[in-house]
Amino acid sequence: MRPLIIEFASNALTGHGGEPPAWPRIVEISFAESGPAVLIGEGVGHGAAGGRFTPEEALLRRTALLEAQGEWLIPYLERMARGETVTQDELVERFEQLHGRRPRFR
Repeated sequence: MRPLIIEFASNALTGHGGEPPAWPRIVEISFAESGPAVLIGEGVGHGAAGGRFTPEEALLRRTALLEAQGEWLIPYLERMARGETVTQDELVERFEQLHGRRPRFR
């Protein structure tokens, strides 16, 4: 079964006067039996780029996390990097508290 991927941060979430950002940035987390994977992407069309990272590797890309408005994720990624369990439900609940809606699932 394919792991669930959830969008937890994006500079498009807060809006820019109703317009999408010129250079979108996104942070998603995939929850799989083998452990979480952090997906960081940016750009549009042929200029889009991204990667799949462990929580430890994602923490080395703090600028990307901040540009995607994902600063709230950093303590959770630090816990994951230490081997602590962070559940999908825990992150979804926090996202809902911050944004007043459920995150995007795919």
